[in-house]
Amino acid sequence: MSDILTIPLVILGGGIWGSFLGVLAVRLPKRTSIAFPGSRCDHCGTPLTLPELLPFLSWIWLKGRCRTCHQRILPELPLSEALTALFFLLLFWLAPSPLSGIRDILLFTFALPLTLIDIRYKRLPHSLTMPCIAGGILLGGLSRGSHGLMEAMIGALTGFLPIALLARLYPGGIGMGDAFWLSAIGSITGAGALSLVLLIASSTGIVATFLVYWIRRHQSDVSLFRLVMPFGPFLSLGALVTLLVPGLSHLFNTTLKEILP
Repeated sequence: MSDILTIPLVILGGGIWGSFLGVLAVRLPKRTSIAFPGSRCDHCGTPLTLPELLPFLSWIWLKGRCRTCHQRILPELPLSEALTALFFLLLFWLAPSPLSGIRDILLFTFALPLTLIDIRYKRLPHSLTMPCIAGGILLGGLSRGSHGLMEAMIGALTGFLPIALLARLYPGGIGMGDAFWLSAIGSITGAGALSLVLLIASSTGIVATFLVYWIRRHQSDVSLFRLVMPFGPFLSLGALVTLLVPGLSHLFNTTLKEILP
């Protein structure tokens, strides 16, 4: 099929899937069903018509507001559609094989709603991290047999234990949700990639913290050492970069071995 036809279909498919992920990010923290009731305004409850369900176009047509109550559409919804469409497009260009594409979509499917929830509510619900761990282990077993199953389980355990220990020793700095999320990431990337995931997450987290502090530095109640930043989004970023840039983890680990005695 020509790219002229394929690319719009990839973008549309990403937008539709992203719409579902946005609903997850909105409804899951409220403990409401993701299936019932159907799609509706989160402010007034008005059911959405078919044209209003079209990714991207409906948001532009409605000018970002509900047609009935005129309240702003929650940003999680159009943002999820746009980011997922962009991610699908990147996979279309970059994924070396269908199996790696499935692996990357699996991680992104959980990473996006977890990131949005962590930003808004400062938590990473187990109802998303635990299925991701199971999915990563299952995918490892289906794709590479017993060796892949063991590799995924070791990755999950390697991701969980150090963060869980740190969360117990320093509960104010990091939470158990981060431990389960890194465990889920490890089940998909493997234990060998976790060092790079943590490096990217930590470095971007530090930069973001200083940037937020610099923007808000004139507020009297802002202190650099008391500024709370969710760590989940940076773990998601580290995991996605590691998967989308093949060989980066191997290069990092090789360099690390050469530097360390």
